[in-house]
Parts: sequence; C-alpha cells; structure tokens
Amino acid sequence: MRGPVIDTHIHFWHPEQLHYFWLADSEPLCRPFLPEALDAERRAAGVVAGIYVQASHDPRENAWALDLARRVGWIRGVVGWLDLTAPLEKPADPLFKGVRHLTHAIPDRLWLRRADVGHALDRLAEWNLSVDLVVRAEQLPEAERAIREHPGTTFILDHLGNPPLEGDLTRWQDDLSSVAALPNVAVKLSGLLTHFTAPVDETRLAEAVRHGLNVFGPERVMYGGDWPVSTLKTPYLTTLDTLARAAGPLADARLWWENACRYYRLDREPA
Repeated sequence: MRGPVIDTHIHFWHPEQLHYFWLADSEPLCRPFLPEALDAERRAAGVVAGIYVQASHDPRENAWALDLARRVGWIRGVVGWLDLTAPLEKPADPLFKGVRHLTHAIPDRLWLRRADVGHALDRLAEWNLSVDLVVRAEQLPEAERAIREHPGTTFILDHLGNPPLEGDLTRWQDDLSSVAALPNVAVKLSGLLTHFTAPVDETRLAEAVRHGLNVFGPERVMYGGDWPVSTLKTPYLTTLDTLARAAGPLADARLWWENACRYYRLDREPA
C-alpha cells in the first residue's frame, strides 16, 4: 500500500492575471488552472499535500502563489521565482521554500555560469532556500557544474533531468550519474509521461526511473505530478500510478513523502 503522498511539483496559473512567456505555444494549457480543478483527483490519489512550483518569470507570481497557498491549506510550500541576475531580497514568508528559473527555456546556454547567478545561488544557501533546476537532457553537464561549484546550496533536479525517453538513453544515463555523485542534489520523478509522443512505453519508463533511483538512492528522490502539464498525456491519478509501477519495489515512504518533508523543510508530517 502506497500510503500518503506529497506531490512536490504542482503548477497553478491564471493567464488573465499573470504572464507566462511559454504558454502561448500550448493551446490546451492556455487557460486558468486552479486548485479547485485538481482537488477531487488529488484526494482520490491519496495526495495530502503539495508544493507549488513557479511557471513564469513574472515577479508578481510569488505573491499570487503565496496567497493561493495560504487560502488552499494543503499547499505546504512555494518554489517561486527571483531574478538571480539582480540584487536579491530575502523572501519573508515561511511558505517560500525555494527558487526556480526556467533554464531549459531561455536561449543563453551558459546562464548558470554567470557570476551574478553564482553569487545569487550562494545567497540562497545562506537563506536556507533550495534551488529547483529544470534543464534539458543536453544541459545536464551545465547543471552538474553549477551544483559542484556551489556545494553549500541544495539543488533539486526536476523531471529526472528530462531523459530522451523515445531516443538513446546512454548519454543521459551517464550525465545523470555524474550529477547524482554530488551530495547536494536530489531529484524528482516528474514530468516524464509527456515525453512520449506515442502511448507510454512502461518498460522504457521503468528503465529511466530505476536508473534515477539507483544512482541517487531512495533517500534523494521525490514524486512530482507536474499537473496540469501532465494532463496532456494522462489524468492525475494515472500519472501517479504509472510512475509507481515504473519505480516498482524501489518506491517507499521516502519517495512518496518523507524526502519532500526533508528537502522542502516542511514542519509536519502528512496525516
């Protein structure tokens, strides 16, 4: 039996209120997605808590997300956005758990090497804020470099480093292993099913998921549903069940909620 689940990767958005520079390319997602649309499905899936993850570089999103989290209750933390190339102010709200930049969607391939970004990554560590990293598979060496050069900062690699699930996994496997060798990084099993243009190949998915679990170890892997992006492929509960099958016997309470509490510094365990 799976037990309670903390979903560490949930998006909510409202295109009429905030700007999402990438959303115009995805018509099915270009509308409001708010907690009430997910509530029944997440309850049926046994998800007792969630982490909101930013979806824009709009500086208004942090306040919007924090207000939403306080109103909803089961959203236990916010991974927001800060401009890491500008002077930073420490977020005051204890619900603000970390920062993410849409590194995979910007043209500057060497953005993580910028001196001002590096200074900001160190400052986030001083504030006990983690950094969610979202990169394409070919960017994993850049991610590894950043993680290695900032050993005091806790990084969380989103979407298992975006493996090419319909291509050759060899380079991704090697690069992910190199990332996992660094002690200051964890990984999310999230955003994977939408990599399949054809029906989900569960054998292929399991190969990637179990590689991630093997190289990171069960104490550094978390579950993330990636709703509503995941709805492009499967309903919410199907996404969770499919990833559970892929993880197989390697999935335990650490994957489903314990690691989420540790990495996002949640102050109480799920019911």
